[in-house]
Amino acid sequence: MAKLKILEYPDPRLRTRAKKVEKVDDNLRQLIDDMFETMYAAPGIGLAATQVNVHQRILVADVSDDQSQPVVLINPEITVLDENNRLGMYEGCLSLPGLRGWVERPASIKITAWNEKGEKIDFSLEGFPAVVIQHECDHLDGILYVDRIEDTTKFAFED
Repeated sequence: MAKLKILEYPDPRLRTRAKKVEKVDDNLRQLIDDMFETMYAAPGIGLAATQVNVHQRILVADVSDDQSQPVVLINPEITVLDENNRLGMYEGCLSLPGLRGWVERPASIKITAWNEKGEKIDFSLEGFPAVVIQHECDHLDGILYVDRIEDTTKFAFED
């Protein structure tokens, strides 16, 4: 495995819309392994391929405390289950180190994607895990969480 370089804002490549993955093969699985290594080392809980300058629709995430629940989503599609049920929190990002901003997102979503074996998967998420996946999917569309901040007085800086 190899640790990858994470692009940081204002790098314009972060605004690139990722292309759909056509085939899941060993090269793609190696990229996924490298993305996990990079995410865990950062340390982070989610990483989109766009953040490592690979413009394919791939993301990895793991919101567990002990790195025991890795999730791979290839060509993810999100369906909001209840637009009126929203969750607000301070989001951070490996591509914007040291900064957090208040973002409100739908609290429950359904995801359809492929896994690392090329199998179609679909499942629902609520709360914090749903927010993480939406954040990473935004990266695949060239959107950063700061684009979603409505109240610019709600920023926090990390020490």
